[in-house]
Amino acid sequence: MRITLLDNVPAECDRVRVASPEATFYHTRLWLDAVSAAYPRMSSACLVAEDGAAVVGYMPFFFVRSGPFRRAWSLPFGTYGGPVAAGDRSVQAALLDRFRNLLSTRDVVEAGWTDFHGLGDDEGWHTYPQQTHIVDLTPGFEHLWNRAFARDRRQRSRRATKLGVVVARSHSAEDLGAHYAIYHDRMRAFATDTIQPLALFQKLFSDGGEQVRLYVARRDGEVVGTHFNFCHRSEMIAWFGMTSALGDKLQAGTLLYTECMRAACAEGLTRYNLGGSLGKESLIAYKESLGGERYQYNTYFQRSVAGRIGAALKHLVRR
Repeated sequence: MRITLLDNVPAECDRVRVASPEATFYHTRLWLDAVSAAYPRMSSACLVAEDGAAVVGYMPFFFVRSGPFRRAWSLPFGTYGGPVAAGDRSVQAALLDRFRNLLSTRDVVEAGWTDFHGLGDDEGWHTYPQQTHIVDLTPGFEHLWNRAFARDRRQRSRRATKLGVVVARSHSAEDLGAHYAIYHDRMRAFATDTIQPLALFQKLFSDGGEQVRLYVARRDGEVVGTHFNFCHRSEMIAWFGMTSALGDKLQAGTLLYTECMRAACAEGLTRYNLGGSLGKESLIAYKESLGGERYQYNTYFQRSVAGRIGAALKHLVRR
């Protein structure tokens, strides 16, 4: 088996992704190309495993420039990454070994990856746990509504409808702009370090086709909330769901989740991934009240000697 480092994900990898049970939306060239276009300081890279002339596995990642140094992450922003192969753990292990060896490159000070499917272990890696909440859609929406949704969530969805809130999928660039305005304002209010650029949403929206869904909540023609969702195989991922101040009062957020899950069930999808909760207990409780069950996974990373020194100095400065 030969492993080659490339600066993009070749089209031949799509066949492996389709056959691999561990591949996610974030392993698609759609996501990787959109991130590359939106973040000039990130350079796309990919380890490709070949057996003879056939591609048998790949591991996409980004080099993130930090001064004279680079960090290698599969994938940035805590999105699901790691090696992809058609069920062959030996290929995945070889890709991870090669990824770890990037630290022997003089200017690479950190290598990390987010393991959604339990492919790795903590041998030689620093580990920190992550969690999301996943709703099982297989029983159908009526079962979900009557058995999984908490009573107050059903009441809030009904209240939003009575107050005139209507949710529908949108293909409008104007609605995308409204989504970004709400998203940007709310993320600033959360005082988060990461606010995604508009260019990332625009690229995903324009190129995403059926893999990218924008759902919009309106009342009297005004956009009061939005959901930007991804679809991959039988799963829908709630990437960002936001409501305006008015939307909060109208319970538009709960109605958006309700209608997105209704649409996913109607399409025959089997899982709705509610995303991470940043350790906020109130958000965790909210997701569990919508039928979400906790799903644990890990992020792994290693640092070179220079990377460890840099991290220690940064920690001292912050103190």
